[in-house]
Amino acid sequence: MNYSRIILGLAHPMLMPLYAIYLIFHSNTFLDFTPFTLVKAIYMIVFITTILLPISCLPLLKSYSLISSYSLTERKDRMIPLALAILSYSLGFYLLMKLPGTNIFARLQLAGIISLTLLLIISYWWKISLHMAGIGGLCALIFTFSIRFSTSLRSMFMMAILAAGFLAFSRLKLEVHKPTQIYAGFLLGFVVVGGTFLFQ
Repeated sequence: MNYSRIILGLAHPMLMPLYAIYLIFHSNTFLDFTPFTLVKAIYMIVFITTILLPISCLPLLKSYSLISSYSLTERKDRMIPLALAILSYSLGFYLLMKLPGTNIFARLQLAGIISLTLLLIISYWWKISLHMAGIGGLCALIFTFSIRFSTSLRSMFMMAILAAGFLAFSRLKLEVHKPTQIYAGFLLGFVVVGGTFLFQ
């Protein structure tokens, strides 16, 4: 059994927004008491705009030979999917802004847009790690929530850091990234999400 690929699947960048929402709704803050109907709406918008729409574009891109594989391991394969993901995230941001009491989730979507835009620009010249950018953003979310809402999320943060370590090891073991690309991806995700939530 290839444990590295299992780790990569569980820590796929597309899943990070859903993990982030789950953590927000279980952060020992007032957000734990969000009405169930609003919770469902937020999950649905985020799922559709960060997972369903970006994934649904891949078969079309593959059929027109715009990407060589669904794994997007080649740097040149990332450009169009990342651009489409930015558009999809922007739709999610717009929809979340229309709902009452969803500023935090819209801000999370905005952080995703900024991260994807930077990743797109950097990927034009260099193969930065998208996986590490995703987990870095998740770690930053937990860290900033602990500060802003004075809540103890130490166990969540330690688990996220541990997951980031396993993910980095898996990327290196599969030889798809160099250490500098791993560190840069994590730092980008952490700084963007952290900055988005700390400075308003």
